[in-house]
Amino acid sequence: MQAPEVVAILRHADVYRADWDLVVSNWRGAYADMVAEMGRRGIDCGGAPPVWCWPGRAWRRGAVRSSASMLLGDHEWAHGRWLLKLDVPAEVSLATSYAVWNEYLGYAAGFQDQPEQMDWSGRKTWEFDEIQVCTPELRREWVVRARPYPPDADTVARIEADPLLRDLYVPTRSGRWSGTIRDRRGSARFG
Repeated sequence: MQAPEVVAILRHADVYRADWDLVVSNWRGAYADMVAEMGRRGIDCGGAPPVWCWPGRAWRRGAVRSSASMLLGDHEWAHGRWLLKLDVPAEVSLATSYAVWNEYLGYAAGFQDQPEQMDWSGRKTWEFDEIQVCTPELRREWVVRARPYPPDADTVARIEADPLLRDLYVPTRSGRWSGTIRDRRGSARFG
């Protein structure tokens, strides 16, 4: 899930890197730890925070909606979101447990007493855990498909009832980005 401006950057540039100003201030320490671990593994974030991805989520429509509903606030939905399907090389990605990461984020933000150290093994810890993947950036060549991803009906109703969000909201247009698309041979083309 990405904001429309990220998709616009990828349409016109080869690379998008996140900005530390977009990271919640009390999470920056944990994000810096993620960047440091990526660096120890030879993945250079170039001074930027990582980009989060969830492998295989796009194959399961309900999983995408569930993740998006948990992670995005109404203000983000009102601003607009795109669903990107990516083909990211393994050598520039770090897989970790989503459950363990959230516990570590709580610790780093001062809300929990543990865990004092992040478990970077990438193992799921329980039945409902998921693996998350961090990359140092998004590259146009990794984009297999991108499409607008509208909020569900309940979220639209909340947005339309909120005077601060109502003016921001632009209903998602249908269609897809015809940027980098992989053909059957795996080569990329720009449309």
